[in-house]
Amino acid sequence: MGLELARRWNAGTYSLFVLHGNIFDLFPVQEPAGPTYVPLKTFLARRLFAERGFLLFYDIADGLTFGSPEMQRRFFEWLEVFDQVEHTNYRQTGPPREFIRLTPLLRRFFLKIADDPGPWKGVTLILDFPEKLVPAQEEAGSSNEERVNLVTFLKWAAAPELAHLDVGILLVTESASALHASLLQNPHVAQVRIELPDTDERLSFLESGGPEHLAGGRPLREWSDLAAPDLAARTAGLNLLRLQHFLAETVRNGARVTLENVAASKKRLIEEYCQGLVRFKDPRPGVTLDRVATHTAAKQKLRELAWLIRNHKGDVLERGILVPGRVGVGKSFLIDCFASECGLPVLEMGDFRSKWVGDTERQQSRILMTVRALGPVIVVVDEADAVFGTREADGDSGVSGRVFAAFAAHIGDSTLRGREVWVAMTSRPDLLAIDMKRQGRFGLCLPLFPAQGPEDVAELFTVVARVKGITLTDPVQAFIREHLGNQPLTGSDVEAILTRAKERAVLARRDQDVQKTDLEEAVHSFIDPLDPQLLALQELAAVLACSDRRYLPGRYREADRAQLLEEFTRLKHRRW
Repeated sequence: MGLELARRWNAGTYSLFVLHGNIFDLFPVQEPAGPTYVPLKTFLARRLFAERGFLLFYDIADGLTFGSPEMQRRFFEWLEVFDQVEHTNYRQTGPPREFIRLTPLLRRFFLKIADDPGPWKGVTLILDFPEKLVPAQEEAGSSNEERVNLVTFLKWAAAPELAHLDVGILLVTESASALHASLLQNPHVAQVRIELPDTDERLSFLESGGPEHLAGGRPLREWSDLAAPDLAARTAGLNLLRLQHFLAETVRNGARVTLENVAASKKRLIEEYCQGLVRFKDPRPGVTLDRVATHTAAKQKLRELAWLIRNHKGDVLERGILVPGRVGVGKSFLIDCFASECGLPVLEMGDFRSKWVGDTERQQSRILMTVRALGPVIVVVDEADAVFGTREADGDSGVSGRVFAAFAAHIGDSTLRGREVWVAMTSRPDLLAIDMKRQGRFGLCLPLFPAQGPEDVAELFTVVARVKGITLTDPVQAFIREHLGNQPLTGSDVEAILTRAKERAVLARRDQDVQKTDLEEAVHSFIDPLDPQLLALQELAAVLACSDRRYLPGRYREADRAQLLEEFTRLKHRRW
């Protein structure tokens, strides 16, 4: 962040900057005894703008504050002269707290210092929470004060005298999308994003002496099972502040830093940072795609991708995988096993939309920033058609369009190929926007289907029974093939049948001894509440989304696509 901001600042072509992203973190400031880590405002004052003549800060709570007492004294001396000329009383009352009243005063001050700098050359104004001044919303919904604030920023950004007279304004916000679109789209405004720290930055923090200070001066090896490089690698996705919190909580409660509490704390801290809108899972040792029954073609392709990942061939990996299929077909379980076979963590994304203004974009920004920092990672989006949305605004002041655009831009970023594998799961791929289904985003489609015959059904029962500790006797297996072999069963169907059969065995005091009669009763008493035509619609949607015949069951590979589309259209327009 510091290098990027310094580079754009030194170019001298911008006077207004938007600093956004990981703003609530710790940043290094070099000291004679080594680096110390401080909040962003202190970092800006001591590292980037230490030589500025005037460093001013503003937010709507505290009003105007100053980088040092000497700066404040010099500013009030200027105010005394201003009062005499303009017949005001700011020297006694202090500058106005309201931004709309403060801006004319600041502009006069900027120009005065620029005309007669003396020893006080250079002015920087840093505004916290600028989204409270120029929030992202439709023009018709803005107040007059917000419109005036927006015009003020746009005039400051375009003012040639400010750009040439060493005056700079920084707007510091967690989410740039929380600011008015006219401000972000203006070519005179520079945007600088602060990312979560990478491995090298976390390692520098761990080796800086700060963690040892938390432990009373004891070296890392005395209270951690992990050396600094290993700990830095395993805490990907955490910012330095949360890493500090984790170390302090562990050490000051008399515990050691172990692999187990790193994994547990990382999961908790990432989910807290994303406000419970994601689930983080580390790969499970020993779990592979061998645990998945049926889905032969999809498993073969996923094994190929897993080999590429394990052998660091990220340049040929797909950016995204679309996994459509009817409900209960085992999409989530398949991807969990794929991730563990790859050895990659999984970030599961839920619905992050909020009714509160600005929350949706802020949540999305945090999630995408975490994803970038976690890589390599598998990002799983269930009910993807609902999560991604479309470009249509739907009367929500453009929130849906902005959310969709941010996802589309991120997933389509080819520079992230190999670091992130996005998996979109849905039972209605037809509702997923066409922009998402193109090559370079979710171009690979692996549809999943229920059992396609007796062999598939037998395999499903064998695999699920093994997991549940049930032995399938020969009479039970014969019953399965004869009475269930031609049913389009899914993994969830088979699990439900075996659970009911085992329940009857347990109630009969036979525990794991599931007999044919138990299975017969479970099957004959079961009533499927799902509408078969709705399931047929979801299955046809998966077939039509697929662009490679190898991934389709035999009965669909040579089917007339026009007829399938006609049947899908009929089912789609049926009144449910």
